[in-house]
Amino acid sequence: MGRWPVAALLMMIMFMAACSPERTALDTGPVLVQDVTLAPTTPSPTRVLSATPSPISIPVSTSELTSPLLTITRTTSFIVVTPTLPPSKTPTQTPTQTVTPRATRQPSLTPTFFVLTTPISVQPPSVVILATSPPVLSNQQPGGVCSIPWFFANPIPATCPSGLALASAASFQQFQNGVMVWVGQQDGIYVFFDSANFPRWQVFNDTFEEGMPDIDPGVVAPAGAWQPRRGFGLLWRAQPTLQSRLGWAVTESEQPFTIQIQIGADGLIYLNEPRGGIYSLIPDGSDWKRFAS
Repeated sequence: MGRWPVAALLMMIMFMAACSPERTALDTGPVLVQDVTLAPTTPSPTRVLSATPSPISIPVSTSELTSPLLTITRTTSFIVVTPTLPPSKTPTQTPTQTVTPRATRQPSLTPTFFVLTTPISVQPPSVVILATSPPVLSNQQPGGVCSIPWFFANPIPATCPSGLALASAASFQQFQNGVMVWVGQQDGIYVFFDSANFPRWQVFNDTFEEGMPDIDPGVVAPAGAWQPRRGFGLLWRAQPTLQSRLGWAVTESEQPFTIQIQIGADGLIYLNEPRGGIYSLIPDGSDWKRFAS
């Protein structure tokens, strides 16, 4: 068989395959009939854009740009914010009260002895009560007359006074073995012991304040004796040695009077008491004497 019959046979087979029902079923999809080119169109927008409003110029005061409460200091690499606080209200002036000065109180009831070179600190400063001076007679006039008189006439001291006498409200109370005397100007309490033991006399600061109890209800005095009251009682209860040396008060209350205190040029201290006597005190507390005026 030559080439041509074989080629003819292949063509017939291919034609028969193209005309088979299976092929016809496969060619049921869309078939391009003609190419059509559409003219270009501009799509319409889905939303109409509104016009952009022109910017509104708002005047701003430059004074409002800087807060009066904030000051910014720029440094090389950071910002330091320093707040400036508004001025506070000026406080209302509170009227001050004039308080009458009192003698300086000691923190404890330790007794104070008078020595020739150690004066007592008292108020007001113009009142010199127990300041001492060397034994001189500079205020003695010719004929032995003192330029400053003593506040008492008997006994006559050997020297002249170193200054005028101090007059003050005072209280006096007799005890079984001594005496207590309160001097208002000094805010002090003098204690005189009858015994010869040292010290024969002492002076303490009065620590009693108004509103404190006058007595201790737990302290019961024997018959014919009394517990001292107020400043005398407070000192008496706080000092066991003083209490044992003085004993009980022999009167129920203290006796008010006006005391005078004067210091001689030799340092001796003189004071009166309501019974008419004059006490003479040695400044170091070693002794005292009582004279009938």
